[in-house]
Amino acid sequence: MKEKSIKANVLLNIIRLVSSLLLPMISYPYISRVLGPVQLGKVDFSISIINYFAIIAGLGIPSYGIICCSKVRNDKKKLKKTIAELLTINFALTFVSYLVLFVMVATIPTFHSKQKEILLYSISLLFTTLGIDWLYSALEDFKYITIRSIVFKAVSVALMLLFVKSPDDYLIYECILIFSTVGSNVLNFIHARQFVDFRGVKVSELGKHFTPILMFAAASIASTINANTDTAMLGFLKDDYEVGLYGFSVKFKNILVSINNAALTVMVPRLSYYAGQHNKQQFDTLLKKASDSVMAIACGVPILFCVFANETIVLIGGDSYLKATWTMVVLNLCVIVLGATWIMGVGVLQTCGRQNLYAKTMWIAVAINIFVNILLIPHFGATGAATATLITEISNAVMFYHYSKDVLCDNIRWLSYGSLLVIALIGACAIKYAVEYFELNVLIELIIAAVCYGVLYGGAVLLLLPNVRSITLQMLNAFFKKVKG
Repeated sequence: MKEKSIKANVLLNIIRLVSSLLLPMISYPYISRVLGPVQLGKVDFSISIINYFAIIAGLGIPSYGIICCSKVRNDKKKLKKTIAELLTINFALTFVSYLVLFVMVATIPTFHSKQKEILLYSISLLFTTLGIDWLYSALEDFKYITIRSIVFKAVSVALMLLFVKSPDDYLIYECILIFSTVGSNVLNFIHARQFVDFRGVKVSELGKHFTPILMFAAASIASTINANTDTAMLGFLKDDYEVGLYGFSVKFKNILVSINNAALTVMVPRLSYYAGQHNKQQFDTLLKKASDSVMAIACGVPILFCVFANETIVLIGGDSYLKATWTMVVLNLCVIVLGATWIMGVGVLQTCGRQNLYAKTMWIAVAINIFVNILLIPHFGATGAATATLITEISNAVMFYHYSKDVLCDNIRWLSYGSLLVIALIGACAIKYAVEYFELNVLIELIIAAVCYGVLYGGAVLLLLPNVRSITLQMLNAFFKKVKG
């Protein structure tokens, strides 16, 4: 199989993620105002619950599938066999997850009271299995992923604006969310039919996947629990209003995380391939590029939105979400730490076969997260949940560094990243002081601030991170050649 260009894949993934940012920016201010925190909280609670059942349905296959298929992608016969075996396991686990879900909805009062919302969103479990996104990532087919993502998100935005007109339409909103998130997965399955052939699957041969899947599952379960514990515990310990405030801030944070990890997501299959080939030189070179690309965004974008948190909330959600200001600030700080944890955890530990250490760290994080949430949520609500997330991510970063420092060596420019953080904070504060002096409209204020900040911070990145500078120049040269030619 011909190796695809890393630069082209990064660019495609950035386009996909920027569209994921811009399209919801059109719909979410409208949705948050129409539905309000309470109805939005009902939907967010249901999503957080289904995400737990997605653990059973996936059981580590999404992560294991990328790395496993990346290593055999040049052998079509082995690749088809691997895909069929993993899909067989995936469908069986999805069936089990639905059985467990139906029993819990029937027996747990909190679940039963929200059974419409929970059962409706459970449709996403089946479509996630059908989607086999892990195959497209392993094959580095980011062109198809990008086109599909943009089309379905654009259609979903139009549907939200057309059909969600009042708080009573929150179930319609939930249906459109399902369509936006996993509706395209049917097309994925059809598109991948050339790689899927169940005729050669033997039950006796499925066992070889169980140990690595369980190892990835251990980390996946812990990661999913960490990602959804805050919302679920807010639902149990507080109310739908606090869940709505937190859900509003988490959505914004998740957009930043997705953009932040655009480069690393693309490079993980190639890092896995180099690790499998024991090509240390190529692995180290690519890891440096991935680290610089991730941290260039992680050290800059969250700081801007921390400083302009109030303005961002008013623009996106309106005054009714202003109580989420500190929640948003704390969660944006998490994005900075998550940049480093992704490099060390996903970029190094997972690709280098240290999944046991990754899983161990994530389970310690679960204990920390639950404990701190129990302490803080009753007193501080959504902000307490956000603080628990930040403390958990910091603990992850410390442990990941301990387990990956022998591989990291000189691949991570910690001093340069620290310098970028200082420049970002001073620059954002200075720009905020300047734009507030003119008492402008919130939208105009944010646009001017973003442009000024982009020039200032972008210049600092190009100066301090040679890998980013090199990649930027190569992309510009390629662009101008195409324009001239």
